[in-house]
Amino acid sequence: MAAHRFAHGAQAVGIPQRKISETIIDFGAPLIAQLDAGQSIETVRSVFGIVITVWNAHVMAMPVWGQPQLLDQLGGLLRSPSASAQLIDTCAKLAARRQQRFAEDPRAVGEWSVTIDQQGRVRLHCDARVPPALMP
Repeated sequence: MAAHRFAHGAQAVGIPQRKISETIIDFGAPLIAQLDAGQSIETVRSVFGIVITVWNAHVMAMPVWGQPQLLDQLGGLLRSPSASAQLIDTCAKLAARRQQRFAEDPRAVGEWSVTIDQQGRVRLHCDARVPPALMP
């Protein structure tokens, strides 16, 4: 992964070559693995919605994006009385996984969709948003 230098001397990691959809599936694997073949598409979409929300909140808090308020908003939602203990735990585990395995990836998820093919396999389609500072 190539690094880019900015005018002020800071260094940022380059854009991974792996497809963002593959990265998101890997990132969310512990939660996604809990889905069984009989899950409704709505449930599958909800799980991916949680995974992508946590991913994007952490990505946007990176200095290259400079939007930490999105991570603060997620934290606020998780501290609300309506947040379940299971959701809080899930988001904490995903946050730790992001820090351990994906902390350098600056790509945000833009448009996304989930489908289930005729063989019952889940298919995630999403586009990556790249920080303007890292655009070629």
